[in-house]
Amino acid sequence: MIGESLALLAAFGWVGSSIFLEKASKEAGSLAVNLIRLVLAMVFLGMITQMNRGMLLPLDVSKESLKYLSVSGLFGLFLGDFFLFKAYLKIGPRITLLVMTFSPIAVSILSFFILKEKIELLKIVGMLLTISGIVTVILKKKSDESFSKLGFVYAVLAMLGESFGIVFTRMGSIDYDSFATIQVRTIPAILAFILYITYRKEWDDIKDGAVNKKAMLYISLGTIIATMGVTSLVEAMKHAHVGIVSTLAATSPILIIPISIVCFKEKISALEVVGAMVSFVGITTFFIL
Repeated sequence: MIGESLALLAAFGWVGSSIFLEKASKEAGSLAVNLIRLVLAMVFLGMITQMNRGMLLPLDVSKESLKYLSVSGLFGLFLGDFFLFKAYLKIGPRITLLVMTFSPIAVSILSFFILKEKIELLKIVGMLLTISGIVTVILKKKSDESFSKLGFVYAVLAMLGESFGIVFTRMGSIDYDSFATIQVRTIPAILAFILYITYRKEWDDIKDGAVNKKAMLYISLGTIIATMGVTSLVEAMKHAHVGIVSTLAATSPILIIPISIVCFKEKISALEVVGAMVSFVGITTFFIL
């Protein structure tokens, strides 16, 4: 169960990184956070690969892996995150996360047609149980968010971007170091953000974010945790079905419940507890069936 365990570890990584990166976005803005965190991730990953591979940059990547991972970076790290933050602004995090919950289903469908990966019926039941629990928790959250058709389109595009990114990462990461894999897919995303920021003439916002000490602290902490989470996700896909990995990695709304109780003193409803229990049953099926 190495793949499933690593996928859960990735989910814990999303929980920790989302807390810090949300704080950073309030300090410096989402565009600055997106670019700065990718640059910091390259530095952090370079330090790791220098130690464990003797190579600062992924210069040994094959042409085939470079092709797939570059597409993965553009879909997942640039387009996916770009539309994700736009969806947050238009329809808020609750509805956005609700749409993103369906990414594992999209990943399973894509992996069936692109990777020719099949999944057992009982595993599908486990996926549906897990996703149902997540949906229950997200729908319970109260908010003043208004619905926007454009915002919903942004959320769907973010979900599809993430899903395609996961599948192409799987295609490009076979027999290649997981840390180097993230490096390769990060480079085209950085270049895409640089072109976009230059086109929009928003470099002053990036500069303001870079000199904000509190924002940089949050971005640094969030980046380190997120990088380890993404690496765990890549490694997990080498050992388990990508649909299952994607489902387990999407359980952060469930995993954040105890943190919300202990750290933020939030009150949790009975329905949220039920949703968490349903997801727990679904997760358990991946480990015992």
